[in-house]
Amino acid sequence: MNKASKRTIKRCKYLHHKMALWLGYMLATSPVDFFVTEGLRSDADQNKYYKKGTSKLDGYKKRGRHQDDLSTPEIDSRAIDIYYVGWTNKDASNDPRWTKLYEHGKLCANKLGIKLVFGFDWGWDKPHYELEKGE
Repeated sequence: MNKASKRTIKRCKYLHHKMALWLGYMLATSPVDFFVTEGLRSDADQNKYYKKGTSKLDGYKKRGRHQDDLSTPEIDSRAIDIYYVGWTNKDASNDPRWTKLYEHGKLCANKLGIKLVFGFDWGWDKPHYELEKGE
């Protein structure tokens, strides 16, 4: 069983309850130890990613799932980014740990009946996991 680091706990403070449930189950059962790099983003942070070209959403006109859903009274991020422990930005994009995390993430979501969208399926955002629209 993996243990959530202080950084992971801090970054998950405002997760939507379904994301938190999935993440806890994933952490407890994952064959690959991982950490959360990002949960809730401010509008300004989202816009920085947009300006760098790492996001297609500007954070203002087009909001991302990492941002708070303003139609609800509670603060809730509906997306997280996770990386395997030991990851560096020099690792190969086809490192088998990505596939293990992705497959286990899908398995956990299916077992819990939670509909997720996986950045892995897009082919360019392997660390990204988000609640499906309407979930």
